[in-house]
Amino acid sequence: MDLPRLPKSSKRLIVKLSEKGQMTQKELIEAVGMPAKTVRYALKRLSELNLIVSTPNLQDMRSMFYQLNPDHPFRRMEAHITEAKKLVRKEAA
Repeated sequence: MDLPRLPKSSKRLIVKLSEKGQMTQKELIEAVGMPAKTVRYALKRLSELNLIVSTPNLQDMRSMFYQLNPDHPFRRMEAHITEAKKLVRKEAA
């Protein structure tokens, strides 16, 4: 399976979204402990690859909810999640 190359920041977001589900950008920034600019870039990259989808936060229209794309081919998404988890575990060690 040929996976697109992703920055480490994007992989960390994949792991967090796979664990927590739908999150706002602010929640992701706090959860992964990365600068806001880095998270914005990672979200943009994931969105370009159709790995995540965003929906408006109806309680705060200034923000969006992000989640893994449920329409993305499951096996490919699982491969991304597995690869990202390996990286995160390696960084934590």
